[in-house]
Amino acid sequence: MRTGRGLVTRGLSFRCYSLINAAHTCGDLVMNDMKILILEDHALARHMLALTLRGLGYNHLFTAENGEQAFILLKAERHFDVLICDIQMEGVDGLSFLREAYEVGRIAALIISSGIDVDLRLAIQQLARLSGYQVLGDLDKPFSREDLKLLLARYRPAMPAKSCTQLVQPILATDVKRALQEGEFVPFYQPKINLQTLEVIGAEVLVRWQHPMHGLLAPGFFLDVVVREGGLDAMTQLITQQALGFLRKQRLIGEVVLSINLEASQLALPNLISSVQRALDSEGVPAASLILEITEGGLMIAPISSIENLVRLRLLGCGISIDDFGAGFSSLQRVCEMPCTELKLDASFIHSMPHNPRTLAAVDSLLHLAHKLDISLVAEGIETPEQLALLQDLGCAVGQGYLFSRPLSGDAFIHWLRDYNQFQAK
Repeated sequence: MRTGRGLVTRGLSFRCYSLINAAHTCGDLVMNDMKILILEDHALARHMLALTLRGLGYNHLFTAENGEQAFILLKAERHFDVLICDIQMEGVDGLSFLREAYEVGRIAALIISSGIDVDLRLAIQQLARLSGYQVLGDLDKPFSREDLKLLLARYRPAMPAKSCTQLVQPILATDVKRALQEGEFVPFYQPKINLQTLEVIGAEVLVRWQHPMHGLLAPGFFLDVVVREGGLDAMTQLITQQALGFLRKQRLIGEVVLSINLEASQLALPNLISSVQRALDSEGVPAASLILEITEGGLMIAPISSIENLVRLRLLGCGISIDDFGAGFSSLQRVCEMPCTELKLDASFIHSMPHNPRTLAAVDSLLHLAHKLDISLVAEGIETPEQLALLQDLGCAVGQGYLFSRPLSGDAFIHWLRDYNQFQAK
């Protein structure tokens, strides 16, 4: 039963879209640079997809009516940003094609276009994610222009548009050492919103590398090297220190709570608690202004030393969040044993919720469970007013996503916060 918040949501959508358009970061891919492959055996559907994509501004389009043609294109073009693929085609095993195409390693993201049942599409999406694809979602048949536009907007390239698909020169150990010494790793901030009042209550801190040669790099291009060279802890400390200092300098203590990601391997570090304490003390920030996020998979295999550190972080006053909740295979018993204060619902739930009654029921049940456990449930990946309205009606308290803002640099976050608050005050 709707509560009438849809009126608030529709008003918010226009405000959010105007802010989003002004807040695109340099990590976004220009539409004209995206290479899209359409695999569709129906000639009219193939033609309409290509026509609609051109109307949306996507010009690098390739079409195939069967798997053989698609593989010829894959070998010739070497890389595609997005594959739009019909799973159920005459004479073509769509699942086998996806598996073989991924093994070739030349497709970054996937949109499933099919008229099969929703539950089957969701299962195929999960299979594709486990295979390594960036799954943008599924497209109904017949499709709508707006749905296609929204799905493509979800694509997250690992590099800025001005850069090549691969770095001209690889990241070296000396690069990581220099970056740590020179402070080239910088925090970006994605706002977290109280979905019931629409107030900004926090921000997730995400790391970027301001590389002197390659420009702004996303973690996918450097995190493995940083971990391999033993620089993860130093990088996390650097980002944490910068973010807490930013909170103090901008006088946001008490207004914005920061969420910082930790890898599972960092949980067992003997100096973790003292490191967090020093960072808080040096910037004069209370522990209640900091939430540590750990992925669901990392927590499920956490050793005793990690659990002890989680307890000590809670005793210190910090919050503990289980990130990407629902994406793994954790047991409810294990979750109940953890001293967490927050569950971050995986974005895949939010994306499929408007079209899948099962997902909607699961989210509703998780919200009730979180309420009973006195744990906050955060919805991540909110992209549409429809998703926001459903979450509001279910009583979800906190969320984040591109409907509100992309991750922003410190200066851009302050400008966004000022503009957002001014819009909300009107």
